[in-house]
Amino acid sequence: MLRLQKMKGSFLGLCLALLLTTPSFAQRVAPLILPWQKPQQRDPAEIERIMGPIEQQEPSRDLNILWVWGIDQFHDQWRDAHEYVWAMDRFCYDLLPHVPRVTITPVYYWPMQEQWDKADLVVFYLMPHGDGATGFDDGTEPAGDRRGIWDYDTIDAYQQRGGGLVFVHFSVFEGTGVELAKRIGLAWSRNNKEHEPTVSGAVVTMNVTAQGHASPILKNFPKQFDLHDELYWPLVGDQSKITTLLTAEAPKDMSQAGRYPQDGPPTTDGKQWPVAWTKEDGKGRVFATVAGHNFFAFNDPYFRIMLLRGMAWTMNESFDPFKPLVTMHLQR
Repeated sequence: MLRLQKMKGSFLGLCLALLLTTPSFAQRVAPLILPWQKPQQRDPAEIERIMGPIEQQEPSRDLNILWVWGIDQFHDQWRDAHEYVWAMDRFCYDLLPHVPRVTITPVYYWPMQEQWDKADLVVFYLMPHGDGATGFDDGTEPAGDRRGIWDYDTIDAYQQRGGGLVFVHFSVFEGTGVELAKRIGLAWSRNNKEHEPTVSGAVVTMNVTAQGHASPILKNFPKQFDLHDELYWPLVGDQSKITTLLTAEAPKDMSQAGRYPQDGPPTTDGKQWPVAWTKEDGKGRVFATVAGHNFFAFNDPYFRIMLLRGMAWTMNESFDPFKPLVTMHLQR
């Protein structure tokens, strides 16, 4: 029996070794494990300086936050890619419950109407898949599956009554980008006829705009800082209707910046593209950022400050009660 177990173990080990060295497997996996995907080191004293002291211990009112997440079947194949499930779990169960007067509810793909009616803030961190008209691209979901619905009438009504929205990373993706951009300011599209889409995975230098320095979201941030992230450009929408907080330039040489080799050469124009912005629509507020690729981003105190401040700003609340979350549970 022991000999048989050893034979089975050797056979499985041989199969695994063959799989890992198979060209098709290596081509699919190896290019996605890149040097830029690593933890960001921050100076604790600088983090404290940016945040400032806690003067308000709890929000001014009871807050109901929805965290919308989903399953990304493409990225689930790869290590350290879009961490929708991990981020939802970390924020819904480990972090936000520590804030007094906050109720946080994870929502799979799209909130029910009664959830929209009671929400003060809806955070989207998922791959939307469809634009509301066509639903999922591959057509495999059953008819009536609400994951294929992107209901802009619901979003419009929610914003008009003063609801807050936060869109993170690939959540800004939409078919043409036009309809989503009307609601959140800017959106990313693979169907942009004027520019080829660019994906930059790299250690990217961020530039805080004058509007960013004046905003409570980036208050006390240095003029420039690096993020380990994957960013999307160009963005569809009217930039005159948003407040651009943070910009970055797509690297000229993506092969040196960590671009995925299988994507081919990028198209860049050397401009400073928005990375984070805000928009006010009726009584509603929006904070959006194309940053937030994987758990390294969500473990970066700078990113957490920006995200949590954006969440507080959309609800017209102080960031103070959220400050302890910046350095809490930083490990995966």
